Amino acid sequence: MSDPSNLTGNAANREHVQYAARKTKDRRAGELSDLKAVLAETTGRRVLWRLLEHCSSFESIWAEGNRVHYNAGRQDIGHFLMAEIQDADPDALVRLMVEAGARKKRERAENIAAQRPAAEV
Repeated sequence: MSDPSNLTGNAANREHVQYAARKTKDRRAGELSDLKAVLAETTGRRVLWRLLEHCSSFESIWAEGNRVHYNAGRQDIGHFLMAEIQDADPDALVRLMVEAGARKKRERAENIAAQRPAAEV
């Protein structure tokens, strides 16, 4: 979410504070609207899921040495993305998980079928 302090010219001025609050609320509504549009598209959901996987959002960050800090930062981005998705559409994260599971299942079946000799197919 945007920092309203950069919108408030004078924090002692009620109109400035109200303007900043209104502008921040409008900006957030726009952000969520944009994310809803992405979530409405199958391709958008696939991209978001790839990002969540890349960030190791659902895995342990543990690693020997300093790598754990890098992993924590990456995972933090994933958690931020998950929270944004949840704010935009509370049902979307579950939908992303279900679709990803179905894709993996379909890919496994395709891989198994591709490895069968031609006589069996």
